[in-house]
Amino acid sequence: MLGCVRQLLVTRMVAPSVFIGTMLAHLASDKDLRTMVRAAPSRIPAAAEEYLRLYTPYRGMSRTPTRDVVIGGRLIRKDEPPALVYTSANRDERVFPDGENFVLDRPNLREAIQFGAGIHACPGAPLARMMLVLTLEELLAATTNFSVAGEILTARWAEWGTRSVPLAFTGRE
Repeated sequence: MLGCVRQLLVTRMVAPSVFIGTMLAHLASDKDLRTMVRAAPSRIPAAAEEYLRLYTPYRGMSRTPTRDVVIGGRLIRKDEPPALVYTSANRDERVFPDGENFVLDRPNLREAIQFGAGIHACPGAPLARMMLVLTLEELLAATTNFSVAGEILTARWAEWGTRSVPLAFTGRE
């Protein structure tokens, strides 16, 4: 129970800032992508989804099996909790070809598990997606160009991503 409460608090308070910084660091380094989504804002939701797959901010969770089970040919014993690492699962080449790279309009994005799945799906996922799309829309509408302007600091456990991304906003691209 304590783990579930902690996860809800961390993902609500910390994951958005960690993720947004990571997303903007990537976008700052990819002029072609910035130009494309700025010219076609209808593609921003697809970009946000691919960023969520590639840079899933919450590392994962574990569950404790109540009986021995075999998953993917591996025995998982009762009471020995395996860890599900979202960032690894969302880059699995068997599911996401070229999984280590950003691919706009990836055809199978709904197979990503950045917000869990099934009965363990995050109830805040629709709100998080809306917030990330709005962040990109507003940033791209309000700026002409931006770049990373200093050292990027990375987050520590339990989140994966950045904790500081200094950006410089300059003239037209």
